[in-house]
Amino acid sequence: MKNFDRSTTAFQELIGSMRQQWANNLYPTLHADYQATTIGHSINSSEQAGDQVTDMPLYHWFCFIERHYQRMKYSDPRWGLAKALSQRSDWVNEQLHPASDSPWLKLNPAMPIPDYYHAVDIHQHPGNLIGADFDGLMYQASATSIHPNTRRFEAHERFAQWLKSHGNFHNVLNMGCGFGKCSFPIAQTFEHAQVIGIDLSEPCLRLAAHTAKEEGLRNIRFEQADAANPHYSNETFDLVTSTQMLHELPVDTIKKVLTESYRLLKPGGLVVHLDFRAREPWLEFLLDGHSVRNNEGFLTAFNRMDMDAAFTAAGFVKAVIEPFAETEGSTEPSWPYWRFPWTLFWAQKPQ
Repeated sequence: MKNFDRSTTAFQELIGSMRQQWANNLYPTLHADYQATTIGHSINSSEQAGDQVTDMPLYHWFCFIERHYQRMKYSDPRWGLAKALSQRSDWVNEQLHPASDSPWLKLNPAMPIPDYYHAVDIHQHPGNLIGADFDGLMYQASATSIHPNTRRFEAHERFAQWLKSHGNFHNVLNMGCGFGKCSFPIAQTFEHAQVIGIDLSEPCLRLAAHTAKEEGLRNIRFEQADAANPHYSNETFDLVTSTQMLHELPVDTIKKVLTESYRLLKPGGLVVHLDFRAREPWLEFLLDGHSVRNNEGFLTAFNRMDMDAAFTAAGFVKAVIEPFAETEGSTEPSWPYWRFPWTLFWAQKPQ
């Protein structure tokens, strides 16, 4: 926030503090109250879990904070990110790679943007990352406050280390790369690999390319492409990844992404999609609510999707679905704070 005026910075820091209080104080209290109501009851569905708390004022306060802290962060008419960035067009342009081909960037202005991407302002982000030149910068500023109790982009750094423990990859495709928060740790971890990050959002790609140039990273490139219809040849990559992308896609598009993941992989190559999955009724209920409160209309269907069957239909022999710790200890049963149920969905293409 150092590039914003003092009032905007103070407001955004307040929003971040609200998020911390919501995750670290309000949520544990709500969870304890929920658990007290379930003593002697068998809760077998998200609907039953919700019935335990829908009359609790604390639950409604939890929902209000989750919905409106996000709205204020982006869209407050005085100190929201959209207002602050819209007033700094010269500075915004300095942070973006020129909209032309280079060693770090390839855009495709003629590429059709899917209807689902226009339909909803996901995360309550005005214009859904394609409405203004500053959208990548706004997403980057917002992403620092999304996951409490982690270092900035810690989850993505830990993901890159997980990948390292499963192979030494040379040609990597990072789908839905955004401004590069996952692509950069992968490129830095696999220094001898060639990493391509693809996304629909030109503003995000221009920011990512500018960052790559500033960092002097020669093993990474960003291209405007649709993960469900990429233009690369068969068996081009030995690793295909995404992070927090699948839950923002319709089910039919997810199936296409998995089919393309299989097509693009060399024999023996690995696909790893990092996303969310809740199976315990209480967390499933909260994730369903989050999908409404944060404008993530495809999340509920994804959470109920049979991913084993989808991987099999795409050609993979066996998929592994397992929890992922975005910070040390976060997957332990004793973890008291709110967290998203990070989950790895991965498989190997048969030799």
